Amino acid sequence: MKFLCSCGHRISDTTDYLPYKGHIIADQDWFDFLEEIDAAIEKSGPTPKDKENALMKIRDLSINLSKTVYQCEECGNVFFDTKQPYFEEFRSCNDNVNKGLLQSAKGEKWQGILYGEWVDVKPTWSSSNGYIDGTGLIKGTQYDNFETLEKEYYLKFDELKKKNVLRYSTLKKNKTIIHSWSLDE
Repeated sequence: MKFLCSCGHRISDTTDYLPYKGHIIADQDWFDFLEEIDAAIEKSGPTPKDKENALMKIRDLSINLSKTVYQCEECGNVFFDTKQPYFEEFRSCNDNVNKGLLQSAKGEKWQGILYGEWVDVKPTWSSSNGYIDGTGLIKGTQYDNFETLEKEYYLKFDELKKKNVLRYSTLKKNKTIIHSWSLDE
């Protein structure tokens, strides 16, 4: 999904771990949600299927109770998805807008994703053959030379891994994974 802020900036929701997207649960629903988590832990039953059912009930409840919120990275306007054909837009009442309202509570220690992709034949819709992006970590950069892209990818990978702010990383060339790393490995 993509939509425009009133300032003209495009807000895109086409991937996960967005630093400008959040989910809000009303205080009226918060304790019902916490009680459901407690019940899943304490009363879910002994079998893996019981535990899976309890988990799915929590996931469904979290989706049904939450509202999606976006913040424009350009001007700081905030949008609530009201599940209507439009968003409710709110503007800050001062000039020093905090544009990181929806970023992780972990701040600079949040572990994000790094990915790079290259294709030998440039798509008609693209201005380059490749890019590196880092959801929540770096702004995307486009490349016209694979060797440069690959070098920059590994430099950024090493830097983010040393800082312990990387969840996983993937580099693809012509849809083939040539590097993959995960925190779980």
